[in-house]
Parts: sequence; C-alpha cells; structure tokens
Amino acid sequence: MIIKFFLVLLLIFTCSSAEITLNDIDSKPASRAKDFMIWQYLKQNINSSEADKAYQQVNNKKNNKLLYAYSKKTKNQEIKKKISCKKKSNLFKIKDSECLELAFSPYKALKYTNYQRNVLTKRLKSKPKVKILNILNEKHLAKNYKSYDADTILTLFNNTGYRYRRKYLNMQLNKEFLDSLTSSWRISQFIKTVIHDDKLDKLQQSLFYIDGQKLNSKSNFFLALNSLRHSEKDYAIKYFKLSRSQAKYKIDVDKNNFWLYKITKHKDYLNKLLLSMDINIYTLFAREKMSVDFKNYFSSLETNGEVSKKSLLDPFEWNKILKEIKSTEKDELFNLAKLYKQKEMLPVQALIIQKANQHNMHGYMMPYDKHLKGLSLDSKALVYALMRQESNMIPSALSRSYALGLMQIMPFVTDDISKRIKEPIKNYDEMFIPKNNIRYSRAHIKWMQKSLYHPLFMAYAYNGGMGFFKKHLLKGNFSKGEYEPFLSMEMMSNSESREYGKRVLANYVMYKKVMGDEISIAHLFDILTQPKMTDRFRKQG
Repeated sequence: MIIKFFLVLLLIFTCSSAEITLNDIDSKPASRAKDFMIWQYLKQNINSSEADKAYQQVNNKKNNKLLYAYSKKTKNQEIKKKISCKKKSNLFKIKDSECLELAFSPYKALKYTNYQRNVLTKRLKSKPKVKILNILNEKHLAKNYKSYDADTILTLFNNTGYRYRRKYLNMQLNKEFLDSLTSSWRISQFIKTVIHDDKLDKLQQSLFYIDGQKLNSKSNFFLALNSLRHSEKDYAIKYFKLSRSQAKYKIDVDKNNFWLYKITKHKDYLNKLLLSMDINIYTLFAREKMSVDFKNYFSSLETNGEVSKKSLLDPFEWNKILKEIKSTEKDELFNLAKLYKQKEMLPVQALIIQKANQHNMHGYMMPYDKHLKGLSLDSKALVYALMRQESNMIPSALSRSYALGLMQIMPFVTDDISKRIKEPIKNYDEMFIPKNNIRYSRAHIKWMQKSLYHPLFMAYAYNGGMGFFKKHLLKGNFSKGEYEPFLSMEMMSNSESREYGKRVLANYVMYKKVMGDEISIAHLFDILTQPKMTDRFRKQG
C-alpha cells in the first residue's frame, strides 16, 4: 500500500510538472489556448527545428509575446532580422533598405537635421514615411501643414512624443483646419492626447470649435470633458448630447446622461437613467438618488445533482462551450441554459441566461465561497467584483496577453507570487484550478490593501499596476473640485483601467447588496477626495 501510494504521488508530481511536447501541440485545435501552449513550449529547452514546427501552428501571428519568444529559439533569419531591425535606433547605420523600412519611426527621425532627413527620403520606399520626413522639415506653423493630408499631420502629432508636441505643436488651430483632420481615424487619438496634457493649452482651447458630427461617441465625450474643464458649459452640453446620440453601448448612453445631469441638475436626465436596464455606476447613482431599487438582477440559479461531462478547468473545453453559446439562436438560449444546470457549470448557466435576456438581466453569482473562507464581507465583495469583471467566473478564462483564470493573473505576477507563497504551483495550467487562482489573487490583494483602502483604487491598481495608479494619483487627481471625483475618473489616460475601475465599483456595490451589507455609492464617490479614507500615498488631511 505504501509503495502504491508513493507511486501515485510520484505520478501526480511528474504529470503536474511535465513539459509540453510537440505531440501535445499537434493534438490541439487552433485557438488562443493553443497559442498559450506554444508560448510555454517556446520557453522550454528546445532546438530551432522544434521551435519552427511549433510556431507554424500559431493562430495569432500578430502576438508579439509569441514572436519575441520564437525569435530567441529559431534560426530563421527573416524573423531575427525583423526583430533586430525594429530595435535599431540609428537609422543612418542601416545599409539594408528593407531593414530601414522596419526600423523607421517618426520619433527616431526627430534627432536628425533637415539635410539628414532629406537623405533618408531618398532611401525610403514608403510614401507615408517620406511624407513624415517632409513634414518634420517644415517650420512649425499651421499654415505650413495645410498642404499635407490628415493622416500625415496626425501621425506627426501622435507619434513624436510629448516633449516635441509641447515644444512645437501647441498652437491655435482654426475650425477649418480642425475639421479637415476629422477625415482620418487618427483624430480620436489626437483628441485624447490633447485633453490629457495640460501643457497643450492652446490646442485644448482650439478643440471647442471642432465639428463633432464627424466624430465617434468617445471623441465627443472627451471634447465635452475638455470644454467642462475650461468652464465652457454650453460646449460641454453640446458634445455630451452628440456623444450620447452616437453611443453604441448602454453604459455610454448612461454616462452622457449622468454628465448632463451633473451640469444642468435637470431631473429629466436622472429619469432617463432610471429607464436604463444596465447596472453601472451611473444608474446605481440615479437609483440611489431617486430611491428606486433594481429588480433586473439575480444571485442564484437552480442546479441539479448531476456531474457535468465537461470541464471548465480546461481552456480548450471552455472554448468549445463559448462557441456553442455564440452559435445558438436567441430563441434557443433558454433551452441551452437547461443543459448547464450542474453545480460546477453555474457560471455558464448565468452567462447564457444573461445573453438570452439581451443583457437586461444581470447575474451576481458567488460559486466559489468555499475558497473565500476567513474573508470579511467587504473583502469577499471585492474579490467577487474583480472576478466577475475579469473572467465572468470562468476558471479557464485566458486573455490575449495570457492573463490566467478566474482572477486573470498575469504569468509574471504569478511567478512573483510563487516566490513568496507556501506550496506554489508547478506550472501555469494549475492557475485554471479555482483554489489556486483565488489563493494567488488573495495574496496579491492583501499586498495592495496595505496601501489602498477604496474598491475603485484597488481596481485601478489590480488592472494597471500599483506603480501606474500611484503615478496617476499623485498628479493631483481626486482632489476637491466642482466635478470631482468624476472628472478624475473620466480623465484617466489608460482607457482599459478607466472603464475597468467603473465596472468593478458597480460590481462591488451590487455584491454588497446581495450579501445584505449594502453600501451607498454616493458615499463611495464622496470619500474619493479624502486621502485618509482611500490611500496612504497622499498627504493625510
């Protein structure tokens, strides 16, 4: 018995730390999960031929993480040349014309004289790149840029760095010139960059006159914020209304109605928010303000005693389930949900029911309570709020950047936590096991809670990193002001973290409600400008 037990343990240990083989890769269908497997394989001790055979099976060849891992293993000179050329900074040392095309960027061209840039124009074949060199040689006056197309002008602005923009491109632009730029898709990045840099004050004031009809909802929203920050309320209202009319998602419609209420104080906008079927920070605020409760959510579902033949711990299996959900007709979704009534499939059932209700019903499930023992209700609400946003409670969720599992922990963060946690995992696939993933995330959250005490700030740091958020906070954001803390929330330059934080905060409020420990979202907003209630980085007032 002892020998058998030892052999079983040895087998388990060997399997858990076993390396990936080419046969393993060959046996899997093309998918993000297979790309992740290939990425791990490329980090193993393999030869060039094995690396080539694996990389040929990559589904997403645009993934730089995979490309760089492959370039370290392969003898493929074309790939090595591509990576090497992109890294070169001195364009004049490059003799090969193809390599020069790969290495060129507007930023790299800044350090050269007009004469040197003229020499480069004769070597480059790409017309857009030649235009960039030509426009860099112009005197920095708006009239000198009028002969260039919108793409060239905006590429100059978007890709030359903040120092160059502040020194040379902060100029008054007239309506005609600005409207000519709206023909390029690059205008969105231009607007975002301008409003996030207060050193570009002349450009910010020029933006009041741009024609929002030709822009998307997001750009008009930024124009509205820019107007508001410069005390131009009439312009702000105009752009918020334009943004609302162009919005594709419920939360963006709600966001604009919220801001129109903040400016005008008209309750009509609150009433519009009450009609919304989305649950977000804006509708939560409106319902609290008007004392109207939500009814379009659920926190439990009926399950049976059966054991599913499918596993949510396998990213390939989850990929099949996801394809099944996406391919099922709307009127068949409720029937599909009935097939996922097993307890371990609760997250899948919830996803299908939400889709069947066209996302007008919202699930706040808590299927992993056994792994959250010992946590306060507040910490438990935060973990579920993050988990719902990160993975929709799917244990084998895998992001484009290979964030892993329920709490979408990045491999490098996983590696760091493994160095300071008892019984660390032996390979990344073990992060698809809920117990492991939650244990790692709890260690990470516990570390963050030493510095941050507010769920919104925790969400920002969880998504963008502690360093990123601290830098954002110490710029003077979340201080007192007429439209604070909302302006600071909307003005976060990292778009992903900005929207992520809003959704996690709404999740947190709803989970507190589901747990019978309700909290006021207005109170959560109010304390964001009070450092002693939110963080240890700012002076405690």
